[in-house]
Amino acid sequence: MVTCAVRPAGIYGEKDTTFTYKVLEHSSKASPAVLRMQLGDNNNLFDFTYVGNIAYAHLLAAFRLLATKTRIESKQSEPLDHERVDGEAFNITNDAPVYFWDMTRAAWALTGKVVEPHQVWELPEALLGPIGGIAETVMGICGKTPRLTRRTVRYSCMTRYYSCDKAKSRLGYTPIVSVEEGLARAVGYGVERERQEGQKKGQ
Repeated sequence: MVTCAVRPAGIYGEKDTTFTYKVLEHSSKASPAVLRMQLGDNNNLFDFTYVGNIAYAHLLAAFRLLATKTRIESKQSEPLDHERVDGEAFNITNDAPVYFWDMTRAAWALTGKVVEPHQVWELPEALLGPIGGIAETVMGICGKTPRLTRRTVRYSCMTRYYSCDKAKSRLGYTPIVSVEEGLARAVGYGVERERQEGQKKGQ
């Protein structure tokens, strides 16, 4: 059996229950003033990878692995080290890191909630981290989870992006859906689902 590891970074897309869902949920419940609050200075580049690109990378990896297996079984020469796919790991990204809050505000803008850069209030990570910890402790006593947690603060402020050059050279991977198009698809799906749920409740 020949295998490889596919490592996607920052998955988002239709039916996404993490980034897209939480961003849209926040925008629907938060006041305009709250939407202007930003954790950190937005100087942190982040990988957001559209789910369709990740599926495409899996197909490419499977194709290359099958080709390698065929070569081994037919006793042909094995791939050179710089060509190998089996036994290797591949980062999969959209190859276009963006600043975390730029992505978040772009999602809000697609729902009609625009926050201009000059309207943003920067809240320092060093202050919000401890506040998130206190909120977790207090609300944890009641069996609840606060919106602001230490994890939320850290995730919003960390720099997190990777090179997918290895996947491009060995798998032939190239993102087929851009970050912007993927976000439009994801937000469009979320908005439509919310509209349908609203109609059901109104019946």
